[in-house]
Amino acid sequence: MKSIITKVITLAALTLSMNVSAASAIDALSAESIKATLTPEQIQQSLNQWKERELKQLESRAQNISDRAPIEARRELVKSQIEQEYKQTAKALGL
Repeated sequence: MKSIITKVITLAALTLSMNVSAASAIDALSAESIKATLTPEQIQQSLNQWKERELKQLESRAQNISDRAPIEARRELVKSQIEQEYKQTAKALGL
């Protein structure tokens, strides 16, 4: 019985790691495609527009987070998440 459970857990972990690897490869290809087709200025402008749209939705995103935390903390969390994603995307796109 333990060996079956171990095999199932191992198979699930392997599947998840393969999905992460595939997603990373797709992300890398997408970033390369974007860099090849757009100028750095266009990339920066699009990224800034994305960030602006996300920040406009900050309140609704904060409201969707568990209400156990104060709303101010939820707003800061969402803002931090947006900033982090912005920085990671900018770095991936070579900005």
